[in-house]
Amino acid sequence: MKIRRLNRGYRARRVLAGAAVGACALIAPPAPALAGFFTCTAAEVAVWVGSRIHVRCNPGDGVINFFALSVGNPDTSHVLSLATTAVAARRPFVILYDPNDLSGAAIGCLTSNCRLIQAVFLNRD
Repeated sequence: MKIRRLNRGYRARRVLAGAAVGACALIAPPAPALAGFFTCTAAEVAVWVGSRIHVRCNPGDGVINFFALSVGNPDTSHVLSLATTAVAARRPFVILYDPNDLSGAAIGCLTSNCRLIQAVFLNRD
């Protein structure tokens, strides 16, 4: 008799644990699938009025040497400030981007050599 109670309790805990894991999986936001970090030595920072800002890295990440962000993005001024600081200080900074995201074409970011910026980092050292 006691063995059955333990088994029933065990099964109930397994079902409950499985449901909890499933619920967490549905709530957690998806991470960028193929996001890549690239250390950029910025050769140019530009503002294209009405469409985008872009940073040209020299050298680029393969054929990708432009990284852009829409001027409509609320974080554009922060990215622009960090990029111009990196250029003025002649320091590299890190750009997070998805190499397979070609949606930047809508703001003039060419699909052949440009990708959208997802995040930027400037290290103290």
